[in-house]
Amino acid sequence: MRPNSTRVLALLLALNGCGGASPQQTTTAATGETAPSAHVEADALPPASPWDAVTDDDLVERARRGAVARIREVEPALPIDDFARWRQAPESAPALGDRVCEQMLSLAIADVAAGDLEGARQTVQLVRARARNRNMAFVGTTLLSVVARRSAPEDPQRQRAAIVEVLSTLPRARFGASTVVFQMYQATTQIDAALEQTRQQLLGPETATSALMIGHVLADVVAHREDYLAAIDVVRAAHDAQPPEAPHSFSTVDLTSARDAQPVLVAVWDTGTEGALFAPQLFTNPAERPDGLDDDGNGVVDDVHGVVSDPDPAQTGLIYDPGAPTIAQYAPFLRGVMDLRAGMASTEAAQRVLSLVRGATDAAALDALDAHLDEIGEWGHGTHVAGILLAGLPQARLAVLRSAWAGEARVYHHRGPTDAELVAERANIDAIVAFVNAHHVRVVNASLGFGQDYVEDALRHESGIYTTDEQVRRRATEVQARRRAEWQSVFDRCPDTLFVVAAGNSNRDVLEYGDVPASIDAPNVLVVGAVDRFGRWATFTNSSAERVRLFDFGVEVDSVIPNGERVPLSGTSMASPNAANLAAKMISVDPALTPARVIEIMEATGERIAPPFHGAIAHEARALERTRSERRRPARR
Repeated sequence: MRPNSTRVLALLLALNGCGGASPQQTTTAATGETAPSAHVEADALPPASPWDAVTDDDLVERARRGAVARIREVEPALPIDDFARWRQAPESAPALGDRVCEQMLSLAIADVAAGDLEGARQTVQLVRARARNRNMAFVGTTLLSVVARRSAPEDPQRQRAAIVEVLSTLPRARFGASTVVFQMYQATTQIDAALEQTRQQLLGPETATSALMIGHVLADVVAHREDYLAAIDVVRAAHDAQPPEAPHSFSTVDLTSARDAQPVLVAVWDTGTEGALFAPQLFTNPAERPDGLDDDGNGVVDDVHGVVSDPDPAQTGLIYDPGAPTIAQYAPFLRGVMDLRAGMASTEAAQRVLSLVRGATDAAALDALDAHLDEIGEWGHGTHVAGILLAGLPQARLAVLRSAWAGEARVYHHRGPTDAELVAERANIDAIVAFVNAHHVRVVNASLGFGQDYVEDALRHESGIYTTDEQVRRRATEVQARRRAEWQSVFDRCPDTLFVVAAGNSNRDVLEYGDVPASIDAPNVLVVGAVDRFGRWATFTNSSAERVRLFDFGVEVDSVIPNGERVPLSGTSMASPNAANLAAKMISVDPALTPARVIEIMEATGERIAPPFHGAIAHEARALERTRSERRRPARR
């Protein structure tokens, strides 16, 4: 899915999975302008930033007004005027959607900044109690910990005990993800750098909330870090003293020796895949040559192994190449970033990333680090996905569908797409559709996704174009509508192809947020969420009772990256190809299966996830047994 910057990751972890994406980092490129001299006319001076005069009280007011307005917008029938009563008696509140919960957590942040610690505590507990998405029963741990410490008497032992009380309410499986942020932030320079980044964006409710979170919540984490870490050690020791939990037994089937398995063409739609690693299984179009011409007449030029689209004319390969120095320096951090997202801060890989983050002590350094990590993510993501998709399936042939815009972070760094770029996105989609249909690709894995809030975050960096949040949202709505129409057209035009789509990693309902393509309902689309090694919803997984009915292994999934190393990574990006792998195995065993029937069998044979969660975990043995039992047999002569 869409790459996350280090600061975005930290804010998401601080709220522990609050629905919706946190504000992105901001650009820090120098303007190159000299300071104006004293005699320059006033109207010739560059406009002052609105951040220059804003106070914390102003930010609190902006955050509160914006949160209430957004709640009224997303759920107009919700009697939000009863909010004060709900905080006192959560059982009196109705079930709350993810978008409402996100804004309520913004209200809690504003309360902490305003000194209303009890109000903040009540709001987080309201969200935990009444969220429809039960993954939100664990949100706001950082907020509650800060509130507990600040509410306790001025005694380190009693303050640590108050933090321990908060952390002790977390199940062992949720503890790691809830405490990563306490290790990420260790110095005031990190707080200063994060605030500097935020203040370079358009001033609005979202950025006001971000600034308050950094300046009042995360700053407390840094200032009293020893207290928080001591409390974490106490709770971790209690967890370690418990008997180890038995992992879930994921069913896997290897078709290497299967006599009834037939060739099947699959594809990875991603930011790039290192085809050389899969040479024996890499699809080759016999009617096409790499000569800049459409040799086979299908409307796609040089589709030898698939389709490649990148705005950089130097990036024509099946994989994005950030350059040898970047690969050498940052490839070792891939696992660490994903470990942190999965809540595993104590691993050696995670600790290396934390050291890297702590070394970026100003906005420019953070921005450069974010860009490099985005690049290395784009380099490694699709190859890791392909390795999962092909496991135990030697009958598969792999086509590569590389779309640079599918990752967004590199192509649209701190800005939204232009109209011309949206036209180019559509041209890339048309080429992929033509390729898929021309070569009868049976399964396409798409571990990617787009949310309107992602676009809004990017547009807030373009202060020279957008001056109000209304303008930002209007443009983001237009971009998202175009992308939704494009993805709908893909599914409509490729009815015989099964598209397996990653649900996303923001712990939110894909229908509420209109995430594309995960929220689109089509008979040939399977949306997959992630479970951890114990068979529980991953802390980060998106969900939806209507759209995300199947889950698969998505935490610390082992696969290959472009340099040939094997690295365990986490995300619905890894769960999706696990499910796509099963779908391809089923089609290999019975090529007559339709996409709709594949989905039906996978969902019907999956292992039910225990309430209060929903969905089923894909079960390969059962699904293949059902496939074989229903397979058409040749008519008797």
